[in-house]
Amino acid sequence: MNTNYEYYRIFYYVAKYGNLTKAASALQTSQPAVTRTIHRLEEDLGCRLFIRSKSGMELTTEGQTFYEYVSAGCAQFFKGEQKITSLLSLDEGSITISATETALHCCLLQAIESFRELHPNVTFRILNNSSSDSVIALRQGQVDIAMISSIPDALQDPLVSHAVHSYTDILIGGRKYRDLRDKKLSFVELCEYPWVSLTQDAIARIFVDQYFASKGLRFTPAIELATTDLILPAIEHNLGIGFLPPEFVEEAIDTGTVFPIKIPDEMPYRTISMVYDPEYPQSIASTAFRKFMLDRPYNRQ
Repeated sequence: MNTNYEYYRIFYYVAKYGNLTKAASALQTSQPAVTRTIHRLEEDLGCRLFIRSKSGMELTTEGQTFYEYVSAGCAQFFKGEQKITSLLSLDEGSITISATETALHCCLLQAIESFRELHPNVTFRILNNSSSDSVIALRQGQVDIAMISSIPDALQDPLVSHAVHSYTDILIGGRKYRDLRDKKLSFVELCEYPWVSLTQDAIARIFVDQYFASKGLRFTPAIELATTDLILPAIEHNLGIGFLPPEFVEEAIDTGTVFPIKIPDEMPYRTISMVYDPEYPQSIASTAFRKFMLDRPYNRQ
């Protein structure tokens, strides 16, 4: 059997989208042309690959088995095409990054700003995900780089990580708590005030929980929020005191809407890491940005 590779590519997109119209759109062709190709492929293989249903095109058992092999082959072709395209020009490249909120605000935005001064035509696509979801996106080939706030326990080969930034959270309060800025209270005394923090499943919240537990205390915030960028407004509205990275609060401290509060001892350092897959074809732009991140001074706040 000498089946045209184009048949496999069309089969891949129909199976991927489960819809003839979406597949035709992705392939920039007509739906009838896609339908004819699928029929020819089924004739060549001597079996039915799809069942048409109300929800779209569903793979048969034979179709599902065939898709496992075709998708693996197409993935390699697509990587090859991407590699060749990316070799053409750094200044026309694009980079996709999955980053945590903390990584984005503490170092990534500043790095992108500096990098684009050197290469203004490079485009960036930034996804905001948790550390674990960023690593999953990287492993699935959805992004070039993951910028994460914590390294998952099982960072399996071939993924490589490099620490690119380090910081320690500072405790702040709004105008209602301005009297605390000149005091140095014990953690037992600080626990008497309302706290603002992330929800229990967040990495930063787990970090604070563990820190308080090391003091023999239980951390019980009065306000729990879903994202880090909501903590500062909540503190500015005097809903409580809370920890944030320096980059989140520098401007607010300068304008006087919040005040740093002394704590008995400094919070442990936290690290932001860059993770990538060395076995996945990288564009010139992505490779250059990775090197740029590693060549920058290691920022330790």
